[in-house]
Amino acid sequence: MQRDPLRIWISKNLQTLTFLGAYLITTVAGNLIYASPLAEQSVRGSGYRLEFLQFPHTFTVGFWLLLLCPFVLTPLIVWATRRMAAGRADRFAQLLPEFSRSAYLSIAAACVGFVLYRFWVADVANLFASGVDAGSSVQARFTIRDRIGYITFVPLQALLPFLVIYALIRSMKSREVFWAACTLIGTVVLSVVLIMINMKWPVLLFYVGLVLAIFVYSHSRPYLKTAMGAFFLFVGFMLMSTWVFRLAHAPQISRSAASATSRPAAGSVHTPAKPRAADEVPVSPSALSEASDQVVATGKAARLFAPTILIVALNRMAISYPYYYQIATEEGAVCGGLMAQARRDPSCRPSTLVYQRIHTTDRFRYRGTSPIAAHISSYALGGWPLAMVALVAASVILGLFAALPLDGGGVSRTGVILGALTGYHLSQVPGEGAIFYEHGLIWPVLLIAGYGLWHRLTPARNSKTSS
Repeated sequence: MQRDPLRIWISKNLQTLTFLGAYLITTVAGNLIYASPLAEQSVRGSGYRLEFLQFPHTFTVGFWLLLLCPFVLTPLIVWATRRMAAGRADRFAQLLPEFSRSAYLSIAAACVGFVLYRFWVADVANLFASGVDAGSSVQARFTIRDRIGYITFVPLQALLPFLVIYALIRSMKSREVFWAACTLIGTVVLSVVLIMINMKWPVLLFYVGLVLAIFVYSHSRPYLKTAMGAFFLFVGFMLMSTWVFRLAHAPQISRSAASATSRPAAGSVHTPAKPRAADEVPVSPSALSEASDQVVATGKAARLFAPTILIVALNRMAISYPYYYQIATEEGAVCGGLMAQARRDPSCRPSTLVYQRIHTTDRFRYRGTSPIAAHISSYALGGWPLAMVALVAASVILGLFAALPLDGGGVSRTGVILGALTGYHLSQVPGEGAIFYEHGLIWPVLLIAGYGLWHRLTPARNSKTSS
């Protein structure tokens, strides 16, 4: 495939760029603002307290070194790992079998069928629609998670996104109607079920994977298609945030909401004040159904609340870092070290501890979490030594993905995108989370390994059914 030099460079460094880019936007940028004269305005606009600005260890040399070290170490480690692993990665990629049409349909149908069955048993549709405000919406999300369980989230957030991205890459490579149809149907179905868990990031991250795949593997107009995808991602983020926090006051929304200056309450649900009764604009009483009214109201609320949504997004993870650094530096490993966290359901986790320190009056303070990048999470467990081990390990993982050939088979190409999504997770959650959580790397790897083993054990059948 022909690519211009810029596209080649971005594609070959996609995993590093995703990791550092997500980390910069969600964690670093906010802390740079906290060290500027804009700190108070940014923090108060998100509903947080200003106490962390007075922590003894905030803005110290160690504070900045831990925050910024990935920008120096990760590119070097990824480069070295890729150079050492390139030859082996090429040979490994050649061993990965392509999914046959029958196998792909069987696996995808089994995943979708299982998810839909679990949704039906848990009455997810009614729970999804039950939220009338931000608090009840978050409560519905927790209830959904409890009812469908971890076992349902694995195909929902790990296997099905991998399969749809694989179909998209196969369709761009072969231009076959079968794979294009699988991409379209899979995208629609997965979008619906992901939205129904009442969370915005899983569906948005799935779309990010699609956009990245289009940029790397599209045969024509990659920059235009990527720009369009980025625009729709931004719109999707605004609409999903508006819906999850129930900002739309359907069937009425307030004109004055855009200039509202009231401070939202601190806690897991940081939302602007609900529109006031005065100045309300009724939605046109046409033949629109109730669902259509909700869509219209959500779109209007997304436009009005856009500044607040963006400020909250900028601060949501960034504000956790000063707490992580202060607690670990001043108090040590409050939740125990690495071995304590390796136990099943430990009584204390750094992410829950930090959440409780930030959100002292939040109704979800015993269930909410404040996760952060892998090396910072490790700093909370073992100080600088464990933080460096975690950063090196994360960078090596990204380097192994970067060593995969860009233009190998469909599974290898999907692995390139999977590595980029893993980079995102490593910038947001502890290292074990990027591997073993419901969206973790381990599940598509096991799927590929399982299919590869089955393919080798049944060569005659697969030679007849492979596409």
